[in-house]
Amino acid sequence: MPKKLLGSVLILVVVFTAAGLVWTNRYNIYDWSRLRNYIAPADVAALASNSGMDSYGRRLFYVNEPKISDRTTFNTECKSTEQTIVLGCYTGTNIYVFKVDDPKLSGVQEVTAAHEMLHAAYQRLSAKEKEHVNELLQAAYKRINDPRLTDVMASYQKTEPGEQDNELHSILGTEYANLGPELEQYYQKYFTDRAKVVALANSYKKVFDDITNQVQKYDADLVLRKVEITK
Repeated sequence: MPKKLLGSVLILVVVFTAAGLVWTNRYNIYDWSRLRNYIAPADVAALASNSGMDSYGRRLFYVNEPKISDRTTFNTECKSTEQTIVLGCYTGTNIYVFKVDDPKLSGVQEVTAAHEMLHAAYQRLSAKEKEHVNELLQAAYKRINDPRLTDVMASYQKTEPGEQDNELHSILGTEYANLGPELEQYYQKYFTDRAKVVALANSYKKVFDDITNQVQKYDADLVLRKVEITK
């Protein structure tokens, strides 16, 4: 082979090899460029810590420059159609968390942060990885058989068709324990202690359940009084 042609071939090999390495490490390169000068604000770092994120989970969280916003700002940042109790959004480049001051709802922000981080994680899965994870998610969903979760997923089917597995990935990962050995092992990629975020989710869901039960009790009392008055 002529030296000139051999040199051209070697250059092409080097170029394609370099391109392959860049593609393989594209997320590492992107994360490095986004995080090299980033210092997480104290309130944002607290969300990561309190929700049990590990170093990779924090990286996915921080690379999206998470921000805790008041109502006015949040409404301009998030145009989400989500119908769950999760008060946040992931735009593909940023994570926004709604600021909740009510102490009775302590834990909402942490669960929201972890929920949105898992959206970022799901986005990075390859097609093959998504296919396998989706199978695990659907199997866990069927085992859980929770009417509340069924209603939530039915809502997503209407508002975000095609995104049910993406949403289930975040909801199961932050709100439900005992998902099965393989799925639990999968979530260890993002959490050192996933039980932390699940406990927080259960604590504020109980507040919502108590409020709902109280409203239902008031409604029942009003119906009873109306019957007594009309006698």
